[in-house]
Amino acid sequence: MGYADLRELQSALTTASDIAAALQRAPTRRDADQLVDVLRRALSVAGALGAETGPTGCAEHPHGAVDPLYGDPEDPLPPGYGKCLLCNDRRRRADAHHPHPRLRPRRPHLQLHRRPRQSA
Repeated sequence: MGYADLRELQSALTTASDIAAALQRAPTRRDADQLVDVLRRALSVAGALGAETGPTGCAEHPHGAVDPLYGDPEDPLPPGYGKCLLCNDRRRRADAHHPHPRLRPRRPHLQLHRRPRQSA
């Protein structure tokens, strides 16, 4: 959504508020129709708020490339990965440099400073 769309939404909502505040106890059909038209315009503009996310669904790269592995049942993406190839590539590179810690079995503490007992 661009700046002009946001201004149009704000304008429609302000106009609807002004019309609603000016209504009398018994509004005419014309008043009601005018209010409905302005609210429909606001609803239409508000419905377009998320429409520009693009094919990736990514807020950072809305028109970027879709990861070819997205939705592949034979080679699924790790949990947390989305459709955006650019974000997924960044995640893959981060995982390659800092692999997730693997749980290792705990080793008993080595007693390096003790001298072995000498038998007498």
